[in-house]
Amino acid sequence: MKKGLLLAVALVANTAVAAYAMKFAAYNGDVYFDHRLHRLIFNCSECHDGPPQHFDLDHESGHRLCIGCHKRVSAGPARHCSDCHIVS
Repeated sequence: MKKGLLLAVALVANTAVAAYAMKFAAYNGDVYFDHRLHRLIFNCSECHDGPPQHFDLDHESGHRLCIGCHKRVSAGPARHCSDCHIVS
């Protein structure tokens, strides 16, 4: 149920991701992360240690957290760099 909801919400929200997304600059294309979408689906403690607060992601931590979670829940982009990295 949670996976199906994740996929449905992700598909609908994908059209408006830029309006609510945080942008992480990367040499091979920027990555946009929709925090509002993820808050609807996951508990804060699944990403944040301690009280929720902003944290920076670098190449290693971003891949470990984002791709690791997407593979764990079998949803979202996790197969190819261009699934997340958008060259403008």
